Amino acid sequence: MTRTEPAPEILRTHRTEVRTSIRTVDAEQWNRVVARAGGTVFHTWEWLAAFEDAPPGRFEPRHLMAYHGDDLVGVCPAYVVHDCPRLSYLTDLAPFDPGGPVLLAHSLAALDGGPLAVPGHEDALVSLLGALEVTAGEDGIRTWGVANAPAGDLSGLLLRHGYATAHITTSYRCSTDVPSVADYWGFAPGRLRRKLEKERRVSGRAYTVAEAPADADTLVRLLHSILENRGTPTDVLPEAFLHAVKARLAPYERMVTAADADQQTVAVFAGWQFAQKWSMWLAGLDTERLPHFVPYRAMAARLIEGAIATDVGSIDLGRSNGVEKRKLGARPVPLYLALNTHDRAERAALHAACRRLEERCQGADEQLDMVKRCC
Repeated sequence: MTRTEPAPEILRTHRTEVRTSIRTVDAEQWNRVVARAGGTVFHTWEWLAAFEDAPPGRFEPRHLMAYHGDDLVGVCPAYVVHDCPRLSYLTDLAPFDPGGPVLLAHSLAALDGGPLAVPGHEDALVSLLGALEVTAGEDGIRTWGVANAPAGDLSGLLLRHGYATAHITTSYRCSTDVPSVADYWGFAPGRLRRKLEKERRVSGRAYTVAEAPADADTLVRLLHSILENRGTPTDVLPEAFLHAVKARLAPYERMVTAADADQQTVAVFAGWQFAQKWSMWLAGLDTERLPHFVPYRAMAARLIEGAIATDVGSIDLGRSNGVEKRKLGARPVPLYLALNTHDRAERAALHAACRRLEERCQGADEQLDMVKRCC
């Protein structure tokens, strides 16, 4: 279904449309905008299709598209969220009541969220945020917002438009656009480089670390193993959703695995490359056999060096475990939950709730992170 919105003042520079299924959108056209706008796999048509195939909760798509004339220049994946384990966890943690379903752009499961616009049409971001507000009003939704907005221009834009924001977690990203592996590791002191090399040798005696796929059942088993080990309910990443992601994102898949002497996969970094960005979304581990994450550093070094050898310009190593990821040359990128509402009193309550949420999410390494969840 397509709805063409009226053009109130905030939307005057662009025509916007709302799509209630990503299947009504041309995949090539959508992905072309995502690539030009510097988006990641989490904005792609395939990721959104997987969400529709087997959603990790109860979601209704409200994907937004911004046009300049007949040209698509901006996109904003969004959902009416009726039930989401991750969002419920945050609302209980604050605590606060959003007053019913929330219109969210787009998912707390992703490492990136919010609108995207191609170069030269950055004002389309304002149009898309305006369309998000209009869509919330038309659907009778009191609270709308953006999930996992990275620090930078987008988070600043949200603040300027009155959104209440909470820094809920941190993602760690490496720049791999360097001439050689030696240039990349040049940041690390000799002691750390020697330690990394020793750990790789030790891991190599027992495990084969390679850029290799894991089948869907193995991926689910290892991901759920680490979720359970860290006390995270597996309903944040249901089996059906992981199977859908594995199938839909197959063209972009780049995984790093560790296998034992019997060629059984015991650890996996689940990743996908879109354009020049490689997103390592989740880590899986056979925690009964490997309680101490033995091969992880060797796997991380392998993926970084694999990125340098190809056209990858940056790697997102995902959330949590910041101390170790900094040792690999990753920089922290704060991720924000931004919420808004029409009512002035409710908006003040949202600001107070977001402040409480930041305080409750306080973690180690003097940064915000989920202290009770591993993803």
